[in-house]
Amino acid sequence: MQNVSDVATQWIKDKGGELLSQDELQKRLVAIDQQAEQKSAEDYLALKRKVYERDSLWPSGKKTAFTFERWLPERQKDVKTATQVKNKATNLFKRLRREAFNVFLYGSAGVGKTAVTLALVDAFEKYTNKTTMFVSAVALREAVMFDFSDLQAKAKLKRIEKSMIEVDVLVIDDFGSEVGMAGSVRQATERLQQFYMRVADGRYEVDANGKRTKCTIITSNNAHGELRAMYNDKLISRLVTKNTDNIILFTGLEDVRE
Repeated sequence: MQNVSDVATQWIKDKGGELLSQDELQKRLVAIDQQAEQKSAEDYLALKRKVYERDSLWPSGKKTAFTFERWLPERQKDVKTATQVKNKATNLFKRLRREAFNVFLYGSAGVGKTAVTLALVDAFEKYTNKTTMFVSAVALREAVMFDFSDLQAKAKLKRIEKSMIEVDVLVIDDFGSEVGMAGSVRQATERLQQFYMRVADGRYEVDANGKRTKCTIITSNNAHGELRAMYNDKLISRLVTKNTDNIILFTGLEDVRE
């Protein structure tokens, strides 16, 4: 007379099922757990990225995308300098995959600073698990000044500030343009300075080994000296790197906007 185990085994075979040993079953369960953990991590990353995309402030009011493949040095008369700019940007990205540091892109309007920055954002989203957030300095100034009389705007600004502090890679585009155009060095308002200082302090985070964990990418039409005339020295020191290895200069390039 067959026991229950024999009957069950025969039934599984008849149905074309797979019989696993105890070790095989354990390995299968571990693999299932790993797949579930990976799926959970991917879903969590996708959710975080949606939050930071929601809190981003775009000049046009909607997300803009760009890639390194579309940034063409031959659009510039000085192809050599433009090629050097592109190569430095791609090399910076390779370093940023392993470590975190601030980046500064400086040059006149229309030379491709924002496009290179968007290409960096695209690369982070495609090839890393880092989160990104894009903030137009001009749009941020409007949000900071507008929340005086609007409770809903005030709550939104608080949410934006939290995201700017927490995100892995923060882009602040056209920094300095929000203070004054055409090279003006008027002092930024106290409220705007305080907002940026809270963000800068919050982002200066280090791990157990004393290494930075967050990257801030600044683009500006203004040099260090001009930015220091607009903002507190401590703020500029925290946000705008002086390390030439982490600075991309667009000097010598021309406005290619149509």
